[in-house]
Parts: sequence; structure tokens; C-alpha cells
Amino acid sequence: MLSVNTLAQGNAQVITVKGRVDGFTAPQLDEALQTALKAKKYNVVVDLGETEFMSSAGMRALLSARLALQDKSGDLRLAAPSDYLLDSLKLVGLDKLFKIYDSRNAAVASF
Repeated sequence: MLSVNTLAQGNAQVITVKGRVDGFTAPQLDEALQTALKAKKYNVVVDLGETEFMSSAGMRALLSARLALQDKSGDLRLAAPSDYLLDSLKLVGLDKLFKIYDSRNAAVASF
């Protein structure tokens, strides 16, 4: 099961992802990211503190949104991934593309 919630915090739109992001649930994450773009919220933090798992479908959604945000002079930053999730991001090289922070507050403050 996946829960995706969005809220404004400081100068950023924070998307909190709880549960498992897989091929079936990744569209929920993608929809939240696209909604932020449509609302012209170009500073986005994805809080992964309660994300148990993320498949390549979820990673594609993050990467696609990051590229779209950068086209609008914005950015997508990741916050609080578990060690397991951070290892997965490193395995595919996404740690080189995304700015990753230990906490949501640190990621928000980076904008």
C-alpha cells in the first residue's frame, strides 16, 4: 500500500511517500509530482523517510519530474531515504543526479 501526501513547507512543495513504490503504485507518485508542476511549484522535496521500497518505476517518476522541474529553473530534492533505499539509489547512479538530505527540514532549507 502507498500513501502520497503533499504540503507546502517554506519555499518548497513537500511530497511525503509512505509505503512501497512499485510498478502498480508509481502512478500515484507521478501524479503528485505532475500536480506540483501544474501548480507551478518548482521547488519540490520528496520525503522518503517512510518509503519501504522503490522500484525502477518510482525512480523513473522522480527522474522525469526532476528534468521537468529543471526546465522551469526548479529542482527536486530527496529527503531522509533509509539506508536500503539510499543503496538502491546509489546502485543506479541516482545519488549523483539528486541532492539527497538527511531530513525534510534540511532539504527544504536548501532552496
